[in-house]
Amino acid sequence: MNWLSLLLTYLPVALQAVTSVEATIKNAPGSSKKQVVMDIITAGAAAGEQIPETHVQQISSLIDVVVSSLNKSGVFKSPTATAAKA
Repeated sequence: MNWLSLLLTYLPVALQAVTSVEATIKNAPGSSKKQVVMDIITAGAAAGEQIPETHVQQISSLIDVVVSSLNKSGVFKSPTATAAKA
């Protein structure tokens, strides 16, 4: 599967999983939240077909890009930034 195909396949899933985890697990470190997202995606894939390890690594990178974009756009607010404003 080439990168574009992988992106089109998993971007909606990654975006939904990241925003759902962020909404429900606010005070956990980012690495813990990313692991939850990866667990969601791999569990979903296990219900269908296995995701090759190379795709798992690319999905992990995709999740990093999604989170970074949402952080930079202000959709996600870091706890330290929110505490500093209070």
